[in-house]
Amino acid sequence: MTSKARKNKPTRIEKVLPLEKIIEFLRQRFHDPYLNPEAEVSFADFLAAFPEIPREDLEEGLSHWVMRPGAKVLSTKTTDLDGYELQVWYVHGLHEEHAELEDSFSRGALQA
Repeated sequence: MTSKARKNKPTRIEKVLPLEKIIEFLRQRFHDPYLNPEAEVSFADFLAAFPEIPREDLEEGLSHWVMRPGAKVLSTKTTDLDGYELQVWYVHGLHEEHAELEDSFSRGALQA
């Protein structure tokens, strides 16, 4: 296997929690999470949405997609909820068609 092929191979966490799965969850919940400023979800929301994914893998996956180099699709911030700080995740920075284009490029590279 060449080093280029290894770079394009999905990591374990990308297989466990693909970005498409996160985006689809947000799309089902908010219809258009790219344009909805209220399209934010907590870790508890992710736990409820993906009960088949162990908590540690979910934490690692969300961190992976937030920290991933390149165009940022998934971001996190701390928000105030009734006097308590709560970490939430949201999609940002890209219109949906650009995110799908980036995703298709990465999928194409992975399948090659």
